[in-house]
Amino acid sequence: MAVYNPNISNGTCYYTEDTPTKGDFIPCGNEALQVWPCCHTGSFCLSLGEANACWDKTSGNTYVAGCTDPSFTDPNCLYKRDPFHSQEWVAINQACKNLNAASSPDTTNWTGCKVPDNSTELVKLSLDACTPYCNKDQILYPGSSSLAAYASLPTIPGSSIFWQNNYVPPTAPAAGYTPGKTRGVVPTYTGKSSTSSSAASPEPGGLSPGAKAGIGVGAAIGGILLLLILGWAIVLCRRKRRRQKELEIGHYNSIHGGGHHPGMVGVRSPGGFSQSHYSQQDVMTVSSATAVHPSPPPPFNSGLYYAHNAAPGELPGTTVGGGQSPGQKSELPADERFSVQLPT
Repeated sequence: MAVYNPNISNGTCYYTEDTPTKGDFIPCGNEALQVWPCCHTGSFCLSLGEANACWDKTSGNTYVAGCTDPSFTDPNCLYKRDPFHSQEWVAINQACKNLNAASSPDTTNWTGCKVPDNSTELVKLSLDACTPYCNKDQILYPGSSSLAAYASLPTIPGSSIFWQNNYVPPTAPAAGYTPGKTRGVVPTYTGKSSTSSSAASPEPGGLSPGAKAGIGVGAAIGGILLLLILGWAIVLCRRKRRRQKELEIGHYNSIHGGGHHPGMVGVRSPGGFSQSHYSQQDVMTVSSATAVHPSPPPPFNSGLYYAHNAAPGELPGTTVGGGQSPGQKSELPADERFSVQLPT
């Protein structure tokens, strides 16, 4: 049985059906173990199995992004209804007074905020992005007014997750669970752009097309390297021969006072051109013990916006200027309040 690390963020995130995210959105756990909601790197993951939301400290957004199930049928995926369906992320809020008044005291209706469809990074939003969508047909999540954090995501995909509020992740997949089941493969996160890099399923009785392609590319690269090494060896051999002949000429001229080495026709020796009466055999009888040998060549290849932004150093839960610090966030207008439970 395979053993998976439950404490890393791993998997492909989809912001709508069969469409991978483009921004830095990563799973709130290891996809090999179960379906997870997705949040931006560095965000908190909130309300698993219910709101499946996120909170970003920098922008102040409470928002929903996507999940690791490309079909969006798992309970850990919050479906983004129109007009938010094509957004990569949707800030959510509970400032729609007319909706909440009609709810039971224990239910809060969270609605969305419109951002450009091509927005892949979190930004601070104005009230105008949210108030037009206070209607019962655009409720994204009816539930608790307080969304508890269960995980704090790393800023780098594949790094460790810090679990919050004593949450314990699963250590083995549930019976019958198959990651990326609608695709028949295990998708993986590939970096800044969370696009699907899944290989095709292996062919029966043989290698997958991706494996075959990899073998072909490897063989081609190996052949090129072999040709380069062979070419370099030929160049070194020629250099060595030329150097040896130059040494022979120098030795010959040191004995006979210049002239022309019979084995190097057309190459000027230190003494100039002259017709030598010595034969090739005479020159080659010089003792190899007196020859100078060159040194060998070196080896080859040596959501939520704030009504008030807390000043640096303010503690969560302290009230400032009609608004509240991140531990107890407030909507616009200032009398519409809600909270996100952050780790203690």
